[in-house]
Amino acid sequence: MSEAGAFVVAGRSLDLTTGEAAFTYRLGDDEFTERLTLDPALLTGAAPAQPGAAVEAALDLVHLVMGTSYYKLAAPGRVTVERPVTAAQLAVAQAAYTHGLGEFAAVNHLPVPHRVRFDAEVREPGPVPAGGGRGALLPVGGGKDSALAIVVIPDGTALAINPTRAQRDVARAAGVPLVEVRRRLDPLLAERTARGGLNGHVPVTAINSSIATLVAVLGGHDPVVFANERSADEETLTIDGASVNHQYSKSYEFERLFAAAAAEVGAGYFSLTRQLSELATVAAVAALPLKADILSCNRSYTQEHLGGRAEQRWCLHCDKCLFTFLCFAVFLTPDEAQAVFGGNPLADVALADGFRRLWATEKPFDCVGERAESAAAMAHLAASRSWGDAPVVRALGAEAAAAAEVTGATVARFLPPRGEHAIPERYLESLRRVLADARSAVA
Repeated sequence: MSEAGAFVVAGRSLDLTTGEAAFTYRLGDDEFTERLTLDPALLTGAAPAQPGAAVEAALDLVHLVMGTSYYKLAAPGRVTVERPVTAAQLAVAQAAYTHGLGEFAAVNHLPVPHRVRFDAEVREPGPVPAGGGRGALLPVGGGKDSALAIVVIPDGTALAINPTRAQRDVARAAGVPLVEVRRRLDPLLAERTARGGLNGHVPVTAINSSIATLVAVLGGHDPVVFANERSADEETLTIDGASVNHQYSKSYEFERLFAAAAAEVGAGYFSLTRQLSELATVAAVAALPLKADILSCNRSYTQEHLGGRAEQRWCLHCDKCLFTFLCFAVFLTPDEAQAVFGGNPLADVALADGFRRLWATEKPFDCVGERAESAAAMAHLAASRSWGDAPVVRALGAEAAAAAEVTGATVARFLPPRGEHAIPERYLESLRRVLADARSAVA
């Protein structure tokens, strides 16, 4: 396979004695190597000298998806894969490099949808190994979604990739064990970006899903459980009829593709909250003591926050903070919300445009909910005694109510679960119990 003009997914390795995995890529004259340092807990016991077939396949999946971070420097539209991969792995890679880089293509004024040709040898998958016996693996970000998953599956193990204090705090508050993985980008990536390389959003959930699958195989965990709501299926904007979705790798479409690849290594994979709206998730978390420990602000998850080096708090200005506060306000009093968030952005009329963007035709490029539920939430606050006089609510209440009326959106209509999902019955029953308890507490 020719490498000329292509991004190359090259060699990769795993040292089971040190727990370091290395993944190499080539782009033009540059070679990049990204490294993962695995939690020593994954390597205890009589580990074999060489990874088994399931671990090798999981490494291939990580290698393919993680390459999006380096591919985007030039986005050549062609990817050469040196190792044979399965059809399911290739389908995941094609989705990650095309729809998963949709936002990147849009902000860099590249054609949308972004199209990529893969040069890869397709192999048959090996025998499917039995799933692990150590229970579910729950990747946590420290926010409301993964907090709910931990409560629903209290006997699971949490996973933090590049752990911060917020992730550790949520796991500690929930009383679940935490496995940590450190991801180190090749320093050359930042250097090439500074010199004019293209930059933009990559499908982080796809990358984290592949790393979680590797951890599950090594640690004997099954299944891998994410907490991605149905709002992830709504596009952020449309360009010439093509959907661009900031949350594509959280969507149900991607979940199904990835689940097929994960199944080949003996790991189940699904989203526990697939049927839920953001408001339904918040309704449950607002009734839990754990709400005081969550943090969903992207500005508090930077390099300086890794390892707890800097204090993390809600910034209360970014799109994700505004959306999350808006949803929690529906279920909390102003005093309760201020205690959780450390401030009240609905009191600052200068933030009105930020809230308005949540139901605009072009939503923010961030992990926010559906346009209709944002409008419904603001309209709900406008009709409430406790929030009706908040400056932002007074400014936007009528506008939000008009926007919600177009689709008949109300908070009540967003609370029942609906839509397709792949949640096993035993986890679905536990989720229903937690949701029912939350409804009782709110009532």
